[in-house]
Amino acid sequence: MISAYWQTHLTVKSPVSALAPLGAALAWVLALLVEPGPLPPSSTLLTGIGLLAMATTSVVGLVVTGARWAHRLGLGAVAATLVIATLRPIDLMWWVGLALSTVAAAALFFPRVTDRVRKLPAAAGPPPAAVVPPLTLLAAPYIVGIAAMDVSGLPVLAVGLSAPLFAYLYARVLPGGLWGVRLLWPLLALGLSPALGMPAGLVTGMLGLGVAVVAWRPEVKASYYPPREVGTTFPIPPEMTPPEVLDAAQIDDKGRQV
Repeated sequence: MISAYWQTHLTVKSPVSALAPLGAALAWVLALLVEPGPLPPSSTLLTGIGLLAMATTSVVGLVVTGARWAHRLGLGAVAATLVIATLRPIDLMWWVGLALSTVAAAALFFPRVTDRVRKLPAAAGPPPAAVVPPLTLLAAPYIVGIAAMDVSGLPVLAVGLSAPLFAYLYARVLPGGLWGVRLLWPLLALGLSPALGMPAGLVTGMLGLGVAVVAWRPEVKASYYPPREVGTTFPIPPEMTPPEVLDAAQIDDKGRQV
């Protein structure tokens, strides 16, 4: 009976359950602001931005479209909070964050959440390769921030803070968005990786190379610039044309102008 009660009351509204990763991300961002632990200020900033970007995008994708990538991104955001839990000192905020991360991990498997997730790719949706670059760039601040725990300064911030910007340009199909993920950000990541040392430089370089490799796939360009075919006209006998079309064209049923 107790399990039936929780089954009914915790899964009534799927949007509420889908918000759980964002709640966990917010709790850990606050925890880092109170006590960042071994993370320097630059890593704390990038880690917080990356967590919030992943969790927020996941919530929007789950609630609005029920996208499969959004569900996976939500699980990734929850896993990212657990990595922070292994780095940060244990205190009250740590226990609050861990509790919310546990709830978020369970909520993403609630039936009212999983039932909304598409079982097959959307017929008119972008190919999987077209989704990988922006999602990787959303997670890049977090990844760079964790990898650069022993490094701080402008190169770390330049790589981490520019990634969500290029993800936004690409996702909104704005000018320069495609070249941003194909060339600009990968070159920035590869160019600044030597200044970050190890292991941050290696991680940043691999991120830049991985984004570029996927972004140069032909289906990525096809999804960014869909091919357009020139329309073709066919003559239709007047007797087969709907009357409202004939009236709008001011043509009678014999094909004569009236």
